Amino acid sequence: MAKGKAKNNEDAAFWEAILAEKAPSPPCELCGRDEVELTQHHLIPKSRHDKARTKREFSRDEMKNDIAMLCPACHAQVHEVFSNQELSSYYHTVERLKEHTEMQKFINWVKKRPAGQTIRVKSGGSD
Repeated sequence: MAKGKAKNNEDAAFWEAILAEKAPSPPCELCGRDEVELTQHHLIPKSRHDKARTKREFSRDEMKNDIAMLCPACHAQVHEVFSNQELSSYYHTVERLKEHTEMQKFINWVKKRPAGQTIRVKSGGSD
């Protein structure tokens, strides 16, 4: 009887894995595009976790678990526009990232691009 139960658990795990692969991915939290592979963006940058100000303002749990799921293009744009200090001091929510004028322009542009298109983020420097 125990063997049958183990087999059923293996079957359940197998089908859960299959269904997980076929489940649609959630959309990017900034641009809303779906069908793109998402990356984890730590809303409070990991490089700022040991700073006294960050420790005063955020709990350890917030620092570790406040994560936004972003498409690679939006993630790259966030790090192009903001320093880690700016991210930790003000732009530590998706809503605040969306408020910024440069991010709004980028989001409006990128959300019109197909999921498979490679998006290059322009650096602030001259070419």
